[in-house]
Parts: sequence; C-alpha cells; structure tokens
Amino acid sequence: MMPLRQLATLTALGLGTVVIAWYTWPRPDTLIRIRAGGVPVVTDRFGRDTPLPDTVFVGGSGGKRTIRVVNEDTRQHQVAMFNVPAGERTDYTVPLGTFGGACSAHPDNRQLTFVIR
Repeated sequence: MMPLRQLATLTALGLGTVVIAWYTWPRPDTLIRIRAGGVPVVTDRFGRDTPLPDTVFVGGSGGKRTIRVVNEDTRQHQVAMFNVPAGERTDYTVPLGTFGGACSAHPDNRQLTFVIR
C-alpha cells in the first residue's frame, strides 16, 4: 500500500498536469457558434454562450488572432467577412485591426464589426 504522502503528491501532480494542459491547449481567441435555426452566439472558454453582439472584441497574444466559426445550422452563413458552409467549422487567422460586414445569422442581416486587438 502506498503511503498517504506519496498518494497526495501523485494526486497533486496529476491535477497540476490537467490544469496546465487545459490552460495551454490550443484554442481560438474567439469562438462563434451559429446554432441550428441560425441563432448566433459567442462561446467563452468556459463554455458559456452569450448572444452575438453587433461588435465583437477579439483579444489574445501575438500579431494575429484566431477566430473559429462553427455553423451548426442547415444553411450557409456570412458572418461579416467570414463565409461558413452549413455544418462546417472554419478557423480564420486575422491581423490586428477593425473589420466588418453583414451577418446573415442575425435576423435583420445587420452589420457585424470585429475589433481585433
């Protein structure tokens, strides 16, 4: 049988490894999902969804940012400068700046702006 101290050390080491892997796992700087029925949401790193606003602020590190758009709808959508086929996931690497365009996922095809910083 393993002494309690060794068991605690191994448990802490295992948990530390899981935490480090979770924080360093490659993920996009911003995740936008278009749910079935064309409902657009922004999903944060903890999996919480909020409605897609008119202006999306994209932060991160380095000279470029990654925006992932997942289209779970049955039709293709235009999300500002991104075109995403039905049922597809697409990653876009964008430079710093402000970009925009029409968003077909919004009910009124309104203008969507990305501020990349």
